[in-house]
Amino acid sequence: MPLVSALAASHAPNILLEPGAEWEDFMNLHYSMAPQGSAPRPTLEQQKKLRQDAEAAFAALRADLEQARADVLIVVANDQFVNFFLNNIPTFFVTLADEVKGQFTRHTFRYRNHKELGLAIVRAGMDKGIDFSFGEHIELQHTQNVPLYFLLPEPTIPILPIYVNTWVDPAPTPRRCYQVGELIREVALQSSERVAILATGGLSHFPGSPRIGEIDTQFDHKLLEVMRRGQGPSLADYSVEELLQAGDSEFLNWMVVVGCVGAAKATYTSYMPDFVATGWGFVSWKL
Repeated sequence: MPLVSALAASHAPNILLEPGAEWEDFMNLHYSMAPQGSAPRPTLEQQKKLRQDAEAAFAALRADLEQARADVLIVVANDQFVNFFLNNIPTFFVTLADEVKGQFTRHTFRYRNHKELGLAIVRAGMDKGIDFSFGEHIELQHTQNVPLYFLLPEPTIPILPIYVNTWVDPAPTPRRCYQVGELIREVALQSSERVAILATGGLSHFPGSPRIGEIDTQFDHKLLEVMRRGQGPSLADYSVEELLQAGDSEFLNWMVVVGCVGAAKATYTSYMPDFVATGWGFVSWKL
């Protein structure tokens, strides 16, 4: 049957950190690397307001997901040297384990993995000229755990982690990620189960870069407006370099979901820069 829900959300670690001491540790790390290390930091009240706004955005996405009554949630994210290192960087990786688990700070996560859907995607890819990497042994990390904490706090349905290389050059083009999304949509259409998909990451931020601490809010708002207008297919025209220049390399994860929804209009968007490192973005498409 057709996809029943499509979502996208930031996975910035500080969304799940407690305002106060945990945020201070996070900011100390980022400001120690940032050229603007002496820039004003968000106050405790600003931290609390950001957390409240993020929780409200996740609540809207979770309501759409629950209304869709999904049987499985595909989670498209990037690995950050937790599972893959320079000896093996898959462009696209599908998880075929029986279950997946991980930890972020004091939070633990454990889900059934829908390996049958994963196998269907891998096999469909082979038929369509997209050769996915696949395997059983992965560890969930903040790129999945932060949004899952808010969207699927109880493991009531299985998930399927799919990884996109946004971390190491060369990365796949937005158009290739869009094509992967189109393929996933076709597989979902042939499934008897209700499939939902979530992309995580971004929006604008520059980890590991001399530009760390910058946030290109103008570019982020442009991306969100395009999705609200239902012009998602045009986003495939961007180059990887254009996304990198805006700090939006993780938008490649989102491009997979954009490929799934095609020209559907986003029905909910929310955006807030955290004033430290990242523009937090949230989108839902009711399908």
